[in-house]
Amino acid sequence: MGYAFMTSACCACGVVFSYNPMRVPSVRDPNGVRQPVCKLCIEAANAVRKERGLEPFSIMSDAYEPCDEAELP
Repeated sequence: MGYAFMTSACCACGVVFSYNPMRVPSVRDPNGVRQPVCKLCIEAANAVRKERGLEPFSIMSDAYEPCDEAELP
């Protein structure tokens, strides 16, 4: 048994971070490819959404933790 995580740049701020590839919040780029969003950026986006009366984006509790390798497709 092992664990897996991804490391890449946040699509919003460019900071490199590690995350669970199956649960990290993401947005689709113009080509339809999912791009990950770091915890600081998604929390900032949620603060703005809350101020505007919108539902915040959900953040799974393990979105920024390694996942069990068995979860990978």
